[in-house]
Amino acid sequence: MADGDHVLVCVAWPYANGPLHLGHVAGCYLPPDIHARFERARGNRVLMVSGSDEHGTPITVTAEQEGVSPQNVV
Repeated sequence: MADGDHVLVCVAWPYANGPLHLGHVAGCYLPPDIHARFERARGNRVLMVSGSDEHGTPITVTAEQEGVSPQNVV
C-alpha cells in the first residue's frame, strides 16, 4: 500500500482494584504505545484503542462494602 499497512493496536484495560500507580501505565499503556509508535515509524497507519471497566468483581465487592456505586470506586 502507498500509505502503509493498517495496524490495529488494542490496549488491555487497566483493572481498577486500588489507587492509581506507575504499574497502571507501565503494565497496560506503555507497551502498546511503544508498538504503535514503532508501526507509525515504519510508515503504517495505526489505530490504537482502549477503554475502561468498572464492573469487575473486586470493584463490585469494594463498592458494596463502602455502600457506594461501582462508578464511585473507580
